[in-house]
Amino acid sequence: MNAPEQQAMFKEMGVKTFYIGKSLEDPKRATVMFQGPVNTCYDIFINPETKPIVEASGHIYEGTIINRWISE
Repeated sequence: MNAPEQQAMFKEMGVKTFYIGKSLEDPKRATVMFQGPVNTCYDIFINPETKPIVEASGHIYEGTIINRWISE
């Protein structure tokens, strides 16, 4: 999540990494929380054009669960 290419893409889209936590049971799993404009992060992870940038950071799509939340 901290790869320079991915951080540059996030900055351009107005996305900030809010939280990164690694699983104690499986160090290959993590919980990551982003903050940004509505649907921006969701669109990054479902867009096939941005998939190579996300994968370059070490992200593994298999098993990824995406939830969207908004603050009011």
